[in-house]
Amino acid sequence: MESLHDSLARNEHKIARVRKTRLLPLPGEVLVNVGDKVEPNTAVAKISLRPGIPWVLPAARLLGIPTEQLSSCMLKKIGEQVKTKEIFARSPETGLYGRKDLESPTNGVIEDVSDRSGRVVIREEFGREEPPINVDVAFELKCRPKELRKHMLRLEGQEVKSTQILAKKGEGAAFFSVTCQAPISGVITEINEQTGYVTISRPFKEVVVDAYLRGVITDTISDRGVVVEVPAVKINGVFGVGKETFGELKMIVDKPDEVVTEDMITPDLAGKIVVGGSFVTNDAMAKALEVGCNGLITGTVNYLNIITSLGLKLGVGITGQEDIPTTLILIEGFGHLAMHDEIFYALKALDGREACINGATQIRAGAIRPEIVVPFPDYDGDLAEEEKVEEEITTGVRVRVINEPYFGATGFVSNVPRESFQVETEAKVPVLEVELTDGRKVMVPRPNVEVF
Repeated sequence: MESLHDSLARNEHKIARVRKTRLLPLPGEVLVNVGDKVEPNTAVAKISLRPGIPWVLPAARLLGIPTEQLSSCMLKKIGEQVKTKEIFARSPETGLYGRKDLESPTNGVIEDVSDRSGRVVIREEFGREEPPINVDVAFELKCRPKELRKHMLRLEGQEVKSTQILAKKGEGAAFFSVTCQAPISGVITEINEQTGYVTISRPFKEVVVDAYLRGVITDTISDRGVVVEVPAVKINGVFGVGKETFGELKMIVDKPDEVVTEDMITPDLAGKIVVGGSFVTNDAMAKALEVGCNGLITGTVNYLNIITSLGLKLGVGITGQEDIPTTLILIEGFGHLAMHDEIFYALKALDGREACINGATQIRAGAIRPEIVVPFPDYDGDLAEEEKVEEEITTGVRVRVINEPYFGATGFVSNVPRESFQVETEAKVPVLEVELTDGRKVMVPRPNVEVF
């Protein structure tokens, strides 16, 4: 009986060493060590972001100087910290009222100094574990709690700075008007009309990066992330949408040209990565979302299917951050094409194994393709050499056509003409001669092919 490894090799998808670098967007904390074994959902690094509130100060006007002189008057440079009441700028000359000093209204960091606008931006710094503050605004205004909202100058979700007026009772600058100031900077998260309290919280967001693969940590990057490594089979599609996810591969068709219909999507597929054949109907795609499939891999779909069933409006940039529960990967692209035999039967051989998938796609410069990675963490046999994609496509390289009229076809480059070739649009472009798997030799513009 043919082994899994032999079946994969026959379909040109051998087990190779796959490495993934997992990085935080900003310096943070690495949670694992070299040699640690990780699961796809293991947190490997995190950062707790407390984005301070910016204070924009008309510093040149307050100092009485021309805007272009502001930089020369600064006692603190961009990036340096300042404390409340600390002098950070000073006028260059002694006038009628003496030299002018400018004090910081808060603890923070000098973020920007503009000689065009004459402004200084100080980014207030927040502590790591500061609890919300409850302010008894009704008591300060001497009003009933149920009347509180009509006196509020700032509402839920809005930022407020320290000493800024939160609420005011009375008209204009009347002698009997009463105000309540914010004791701290933050965001108003609650106005309680039962107690009369207003809650101010510090902005907080935790960013966590997980391992994505089931493997081993082979390197750590100080304060930023790790490298995860595992023997695995990796297959790339043409287009995808949806974030990184993982689950058991479940083949639900028998042939690469079979269409996935609604009745094939059953409740037991919840949490799985479903593999189809040539096409997925609109109703089947909607059912996959309803059932809770983690992923859906198929040959093709119609563009309108994605918009209708997934409720997405696709842009021209990079995909992969869509807020959908089911990640979709197209092996062939849009239209109605059977999945390539070698990919279909490789996925069939992997049926029942855990797969990690990512729908991120970028078609233009710096191309990114959606991927299916099936880890073999306990594999100790021979590993295939890592494929190196050449910048220049040369004779003998296997390619896939990614545009009409040969969209989805694969073959080998048989010739690389030096001269440009006139295409149907009458434009002259660099071309490749490709011998397709069906024996035809065709001329294809270089941008319309990718190494396969």
